[in-house]
Amino acid sequence: MTYHSEFYNKTDETEQWIRLSDGCYRNCWNCYCPQKKIHYEIPKIVRNKVVLLDMNFIYAYPNPLEAIKKLGKIKVNNKVVYYDFYCGLDFTLLTEEHIYWLKKGRFGRLNNKRRYCNGMRIAWDRGIDEKDLFIKAIKSMIKVGYSNKKMQIFMLCNGKISFDECVQKLKVLKDLDIQIGDCWFDNQKRGSVKPIYWTEQECKLFGKLCRAHNVAVQQNQYESIDYLYGVTK
Repeated sequence: MTYHSEFYNKTDETEQWIRLSDGCYRNCWNCYCPQKKIHYEIPKIVRNKVVLLDMNFIYAYPNPLEAIKKLGKIKVNNKVVYYDFYCGLDFTLLTEEHIYWLKKGRFGRLNNKRRYCNGMRIAWDRGIDEKDLFIKAIKSMIKVGYSNKKMQIFMLCNGKISFDECVQKLKVLKDLDIQIGDCWFDNQKRGSVKPIYWTEQECKLFGKLCRAHNVAVQQNQYESIDYLYGVTK
């Protein structure tokens, strides 16, 4: 597989897609992102909706906080700009100061209808051992005004993190009332997944769990479901 690491700046009638950096120190088994840091100057912003394609912006950009502040001040046609980190952010590197300025600069996410949502995309592809760091980051986001119901958590499924461990992570999202963005290994899609590291039964069941979880979060159903089945934390 060829990995593209070059500067990117494309626009259509309503959105601008850019890449300001590349590189990640983690060297995860499932990722092609190089470890070497590369960064580019911020291009002229010409749309009011901007999607950033960076893989680990907080790590790779020389001064991410200053870049976030600069982007947050930009206006196009006398209107503010809304930003979306398409690949999510590494929550283990986020500080409270990062989170404050991300919120102030309208960094959130664009939903399927391309409307701005007041919630970040966060990647949690690794294990349940990061639970405490994850919860701390989410609570910091809620504290500055992000909506937990508008957040989306990327989680790699059918990979080397086991089915049982992903179920544990899903329970954390349940307690925080946050939707999952289930990402199936090898670019597969929920509903038509071929088992790779998981069994076929695990893939089918986790897909159903993700669907039910997101419906419960969207429709505020978890409290009644827990009552119905006598679920306790």
